[in-house]
Amino acid sequence: MAVHTLQWHITHRCNLRCAHCYQGDYSAEMPREVMYEALEKYLRFLRRRGMTGQVNLTGGEPMAHGEFWALSRKIRESGLRLGVLTNGTMIGRDEAECFRALEPAFVQVSLDGTRQTHDAIRGQGAFDRALAGIDCLKRAGVRVNVSFTAQKGNYRDFAALARVCRRHRVDKLWWDRVVTPDVGKLALSTGEFRELCLEAARQRRRCRRPDGTSMVNCGRALQFLATGRLCKYHCGAGGDLLILLADGALMPCRRLPFIIGNLSDGELDDVIEASPIMRDLARADIPADCVKCEHVFRCRGGARCVTYAQTGRWDARDVNCWAGE
Repeated sequence: MAVHTLQWHITHRCNLRCAHCYQGDYSAEMPREVMYEALEKYLRFLRRRGMTGQVNLTGGEPMAHGEFWALSRKIRESGLRLGVLTNGTMIGRDEAECFRALEPAFVQVSLDGTRQTHDAIRGQGAFDRALAGIDCLKRAGVRVNVSFTAQKGNYRDFAALARVCRRHRVDKLWWDRVVTPDVGKLALSTGEFRELCLEAARQRRRCRRPDGTSMVNCGRALQFLATGRLCKYHCGAGGDLLILLADGALMPCRRLPFIIGNLSDGELDDVIEASPIMRDLARADIPADCVKCEHVFRCRGGARCVTYAQTGRWDARDVNCWAGE
């Protein structure tokens, strides 16, 4: 059965103020009654489409919402997979035990480099608190993913971060490029992106496990150019991905700034089918600049959100592609 992913921002409140955050509002929070109505709507949506669901709770900081644990339990009781995207600073021994009981697919913690770099981006002490949260989760037997948001100020920290993740028994370290309203100041050049791709590929080999898997994941857009592996990445915007914000707004991708409607507009199917943007994204053709590329059917143009942030077009070739150079 096909899997649909709902990335659900249950609150915009957060205990940190990260330099690269794409969130402009830190006050919106989804009311309790609206949350459970939203879950029922999502379950109806999945039944109509004959799909199973993966719900990734995030924010803001999702654990700052007073209904976080109750909603998480309800999601699991509904037969859905659960993921949690967090900064990790609110996780102690008790919270880790609660996560263990939920049996989530993963808890994802954001780390942006070494202690000095991470704290410069997220605030003093954030690095140590996030690592303490990771350690609690691992002791409780919870799968931990670490996400690294690459930008000019931290991309050369990746190797050091991989070593930290190995020491703390992280299950998966994955990375992607920054996308923010100020992306011009933070975005990697193609040369910097290529350098990071090659370093991540080296770390992937160094972090290989006895079963042939690796802690380091290089599965996002264009990263296969460095690993030589089959690219399984595709942009889910307009297809198997939907974003729900704390104010009820619906988006095809959190990193593409298009609002397609609101939870209050009706059933999710109806909102999606009435959206010209969703239709355009779903049937998007391969960019003209990519048609003759040998990798065209492996990546289909790369990361649309990254290209849109820098050019205003999501239907063009990835701005950092170096294939053929």
